[in-house]
Amino acid sequence: MNYKESAEYVLSIPLFAEKLGTDCLKQILDQMGHPEMDYPVIHIAGTNGKGSTCAFLASIMQQAGYTVGTFTSPHLIRINERLQINGQPITDDEWTEVFDETMNAINKAKEMGIPHPSFFEFVFLMGVVYFAKHKVDYAIVETGMGGRLDATNVVNPVLTIITSVGMDHMQFLGNTLSQIAFEKAGIMKKGVTALFFDRKDESTQVIVQRAGEIEAPLQLVENSQYKILKIGKKTIDFSLDSVYYRYCELRIRKTALYQVENAVLAVRAYEQLLLQKNGMMDFNVSNEDNRDRVCQLIDEHIDEIQTGLQSMVWQGRMQCIAEHIYVDGAHNEEAIDAFCHTLEVLFPQEQKILLFAVSKDKDYKTMIRRLSKVSFNEIIIVRYEGSRAAQIETVERTFRQFSSSRITTFDDIRDGFLYARNHVKDQYLFCVGSLYLVGNLLSLGV
Repeated sequence: MNYKESAEYVLSIPLFAEKLGTDCLKQILDQMGHPEMDYPVIHIAGTNGKGSTCAFLASIMQQAGYTVGTFTSPHLIRINERLQINGQPITDDEWTEVFDETMNAINKAKEMGIPHPSFFEFVFLMGVVYFAKHKVDYAIVETGMGGRLDATNVVNPVLTIITSVGMDHMQFLGNTLSQIAFEKAGIMKKGVTALFFDRKDESTQVIVQRAGEIEAPLQLVENSQYKILKIGKKTIDFSLDSVYYRYCELRIRKTALYQVENAVLAVRAYEQLLLQKNGMMDFNVSNEDNRDRVCQLIDEHIDEIQTGLQSMVWQGRMQCIAEHIYVDGAHNEEAIDAFCHTLEVLFPQEQKILLFAVSKDKDYKTMIRRLSKVSFNEIIIVRYEGSRAAQIETVERTFRQFSSSRITTFDDIRDGFLYARNHVKDQYLFCVGSLYLVGNLLSLGV
């Protein structure tokens, strides 16, 4: 197959396997010679923030001179975005080459009675082959959903990160934070350091207990460890007091307040990689000499940390695509709450317009209730392209339950955006509700 044919083939595969788990995938990897073992892996799970944390960490590591592969999802415009090395998506030619190699292994496995992998499993298999071919120094691998039964959980990581636990994918992961946290905790491994952003809710006890049961060294990261120093016109400055070091001058681009949390996780993760590389993992930092050695080590790498954070750009996350126009892929309760908090802090006095689309399988009533607490001059409802999109009429009725703002609807996403854009003038337009919405808008070149 050529690139177009192979991409269409992969996109036509059902999203999920008939049976969740990694048994079948491991058998296919046996046929491949286990390319996922050729490089160290950093494994990231979480309800929100996985992609941004991955991007921050990859950016820091690239500044340090590492060749870094990233496996993330979903893609916004082209499927190639899911497989990147040093921030560059896989080329069409390389995609075709890696597809052929992966397909050959799958066909051999099918002859042994092993079922064809799901869409996500197929792209993951392509990723592990691609990274091995390029001999990456590290691969940062993001789970698709959950962790314990996720396809990516075949890797043997050198570090695991759990960004957050929120209510999403409940039909697969459970109906409580504790149940979902148990699934996320499934990526932790015995003897492998794990980082978890602790929001002081019921998920914490599950993560802490599970880490203790499997003997995974756990580091809790929390809001009290960082302080926002300044919100400028284009940047957010913050300090961070980690277990090892006091960072006084860290800066990210001014996108959203929630990105500070993701940046903090990335810095803490890079600290762990530095300690691993320099044989300091077992250091008792309460010892003054040990603490001084760790501080000196971080001092030697502070420039790459600062530069990596500030240079990171992640599409679709509070991304400014034109003057006064932002797109954000927030698509669940936790992400919408973070989005609204950003608007309330960074845009408190500005006149605002909302362009909204959502998937029918999301708890959009809760999302809309939170959005309705923000003052919007107008709410424009559109339907993104695809079978998962919620019906406009249903979304409109829900907004009218909670919001007194003017509400306008458009069946065509382009017409809705052009209408919204023409009304911006002195107002700000925020497009939110689904990564599919963001992807549609970016692919339209609007």
